[in-house]
Amino acid sequence: MSERTFTAKTFAGLLLAVLTVFSPLFASTQGENSPVSAEIYTVDNSSAEGLLVAVRMTIAPGWHVYWKNPGEAGMPVEIRWELPDGYQALPLEYPAPERFESGGLAGFGYSGEVVLFSRIVPVGGKEDRSFSEDRFPLKAELSWLSCGEVCIPGSASLNLDASPAGKERLSLAGKFRKRVPERLDGADLAVARASVISEGGMRSLELVFSGPEAAEIRAFYPLFPEKGLDLNAIAAGPASVVLQLKDDAAPERVEGVLETTRSVYLVDASLRQGGRRDPPGALASLPVMLGLAFVGGVLLNIMPCVLPVLGLKVFSLVGSDRQGDSRKTGRYLSLVFAAGVLLSFWVLAAFVWVLQGMGEQVGWGFQFQSPVFLMFIAVVVFAFGMNLFGLYEFNAPVVSGKIGRVASHRDALGAFVSGVLATTLATPCTAPFLGTALGFAFSQPPLVIFLFFTVIALGMAAPYVLLAWHPAWLKFLPKPGHWMYLFKQFMGFILVAVVIWLASILGAQGGSPAVSRLLGLLFAVAFVLWAVGAMTARNASLGRRLAVWGVALLLLVALFVRMSSGLTVRGELSAGQARQNTKVLADGSGLVWHDFSPALLDSLREEGRTVFLDFTADWCITCKVLEASVLRNGDVVAALRDDGVVAVRADWTTKNDSVTALLRKFGRSGVPLLVIIPRGDIDKAIVLPEVVTVDMLLAALRDARE
Repeated sequence: MSERTFTAKTFAGLLLAVLTVFSPLFASTQGENSPVSAEIYTVDNSSAEGLLVAVRMTIAPGWHVYWKNPGEAGMPVEIRWELPDGYQALPLEYPAPERFESGGLAGFGYSGEVVLFSRIVPVGGKEDRSFSEDRFPLKAELSWLSCGEVCIPGSASLNLDASPAGKERLSLAGKFRKRVPERLDGADLAVARASVISEGGMRSLELVFSGPEAAEIRAFYPLFPEKGLDLNAIAAGPASVVLQLKDDAAPERVEGVLETTRSVYLVDASLRQGGRRDPPGALASLPVMLGLAFVGGVLLNIMPCVLPVLGLKVFSLVGSDRQGDSRKTGRYLSLVFAAGVLLSFWVLAAFVWVLQGMGEQVGWGFQFQSPVFLMFIAVVVFAFGMNLFGLYEFNAPVVSGKIGRVASHRDALGAFVSGVLATTLATPCTAPFLGTALGFAFSQPPLVIFLFFTVIALGMAAPYVLLAWHPAWLKFLPKPGHWMYLFKQFMGFILVAVVIWLASILGAQGGSPAVSRLLGLLFAVAFVLWAVGAMTARNASLGRRLAVWGVALLLLVALFVRMSSGLTVRGELSAGQARQNTKVLADGSGLVWHDFSPALLDSLREEGRTVFLDFTADWCITCKVLEASVLRNGDVVAALRDDGVVAVRADWTTKNDSVTALLRKFGRSGVPLLVIIPRGDIDKAIVLPEVVTVDMLLAALRDARE
């Protein structure tokens, strides 16, 4: 900042201080020549919300008054009430302001006309919060600073009577009432990341937003500039707000008003709870989170989501020496399998990056919310199962000649597909330690997200690579024989069961028409693969095999596009519907469950009720195991009913931004997740780990009572 600018700002501040001291004198000399006139009238006198009063200010052209945060110079509009005993006035409510600049000083306020709001309520929360006519008139003293070419303090003594406001006044109040900031609920807009960035020797605060309204951000008006923000350098655009810092000190939290083309929101973002932050604390936690990601990746192999293919993966890594192959080939195939896992995780990370950039809220397993993806993976699993039944065979002359052996998926292509399939079926559920790591990762910049997904992939592939490089560890398996042929066919039936499971999820999302399409597509896939098997006998030339497979793949792609086009998600809620949707669910345990909605949760919190949140999805096998083994346990059901706990189920089967935002609030990015909110205090929420036992849940419920 130059010396000249500093002197100008200092002088402006001193001048305003003088004006403040002598404001009564200035006000008395203005009289009818004041550039601002004011009046108050009643907007609402309901018993539920108390008395809502509109404070209307009409401002002459070329003048303005100031907002709650006036900026680098100025004084906000203030009101002081003379109220009957037993009543109090809540803080003045300001609509979103406009920004103006004068003499190099940035300010926030209003020009032309503005309506502010004051709410009067009984002290101690009486049941009847309305005002009777004998309480009127009410007196108020309004003060402001109006600035044009000069700045003039002003004030007005106002009387509020009991007469109802006219239609024109109420319409004007309604217009400005819509511009009073509302709390972010995460359905349409949420803070995805709050971080300090350094570029070109300058430090800035970056707020990244997600949700349908993220692309419609127009302006940001910060509160409390004494925290080191440069009000002359605020950049607000699609999905982000960047505020330049004056010095190296960064605020612990940032508060302000965010304006979009649709609405106005109050933002309160804590840098300690946000995403990346330059201070050492977050950087120091990165190795710990990466360690959790690796361990979580290893444990994915024993989760129920992966059990259907666990036997296949072990079977594909049976020591090559048992079949006379070189150990080198077995090691090579294990690395190809790992490559399939890595590539699959990188593709998922890329999708996360792209969708977050578009303002979407995504979490772990988000792809299972898409009916097109469900149909695709069902086809892949079905085709893999048909291969195990011997309907057709792969030939990979590059690696080992014709793969007509029992373990027909032991070539390079089969190993790679096994890695992709294992990753795909692992993603619906979170393993122990993985939920914490992913909750951290999904709030990070793209490169860190890719790093986390890579570490998870390495953890998932590590056991199988180690087994391939140390085949002696597989001595617990019987020697090769007829059991391998039977085992291969048994695993084919397991994959058919997986297809049925995927079809049930597709039915929940798209209804019976979607399932009918899938069944028709699977029939066509089976016929095409049978035809391929018939035309690519063992003595078929390489050219014939390539031609047949090429035509078959083109036909299958065309069939898939035709059958998957036009699929819609039945029951996917818009943001507005999600707020209002509330219904009672039954699960056969005798416990009453309420379907989650932001409005329901807000209502329960206001009532001070203890809430038990179950985040689940139909495609999450771990969720179903948790429900059967823990949530339907008699002791758990009794504890929830006896303590008067309200059980709320947040269903994430289909895309729901409200559920995604709430998961993020609790530091998670996927299901299952159990959370207890004691007496409506969300800041004291008890977040349970990914794997929960009955005793663990009962102990958490006891803690919530204390």
